[in-house]
Amino acid sequence: MAHVGDVNLFGMRVLAVKGRTLDLECQACRTHGVAMADEFQSTRCGSPACASSQGRTE
Repeated sequence: MAHVGDVNLFGMRVLAVKGRTLDLECQACRTHGVAMADEFQSTRCGSPACASSQGRTE
């Protein structure tokens, strides 16, 4: 389970844990978002500023 202050590989930091969801902040552009706790390690920032720099080739 993720905890407040944890940062994943993509630079998303946990701001708050709300049950099974997490409030997140991108370390690069400071955009806020929400993700399911079990998807935290694979969650990337979706802002236009970051999306082009994260190698989205899926």
